[in-house]
Amino acid sequence: MYSNEEILKHIKHYENELNEAYSLLGFLKNYDGEISEDVELVANQLTENIKIVCFISACFLDVATSLKGLTNIESNWERKFYLKNGFVAIYESMITFNKHQKVIYQLIKNDFPDLLDEYTKITSKIKEVKKEHNYESLISNFRNKAGAHYDEDFETYFEHLKSIDKPESVKTVLDFSHILMSLIIFWSDLIDVFQNETLNKMEIITRNN
Repeated sequence: MYSNEEILKHIKHYENELNEAYSLLGFLKNYDGEISEDVELVANQLTENIKIVCFISACFLDVATSLKGLTNIESNWERKFYLKNGFVAIYESMITFNKHQKVIYQLIKNDFPDLLDEYTKITSKIKEVKKEHNYESLISNFRNKAGAHYDEDFETYFEHLKSIDKPESVKTVLDFSHILMSLIIFWSDLIDVFQNETLNKMEIITRNN
């Protein structure tokens, strides 16, 4: 497991990455110059990609912050608290990623075929990790009964909270943080291509006007 300092380093790095991506999102949203139809199309695609990487980055930061908390706990309830937050972030990140997965796959297949193998490896790893850590049963049920919602029956709530309060749950949070980091890195590479293409075309148009 990473040390507290190592996790904090990752948190600060990806927080900066998130802020930079969000700033670019604001620039594209507020740009009021004239652009051609093809540039607008690329800019819109860039905007959607930035939103995806911002979401993945935010999920990673939530999971990593939970992991950091687990390295420095002073009570049993703190352990439950950080595991609970980590499991909820894992669930929500996977749900949202699944919603976008078909669009993401088609984008890579059509525009970045050289990266398709790498993307397939990441999605295969996601399936493997989800199966290893009982995502469909343990994590999903926990989220609905004790994570995002407190079941009105306290025994139900507390038993689900106890179900994740075990040493292997730390590995669950760690493994999913690695998955999210790999998605951030992969998607950031795609954004760089779109960003350069879009900004270069916008700069040419601005110079010619």
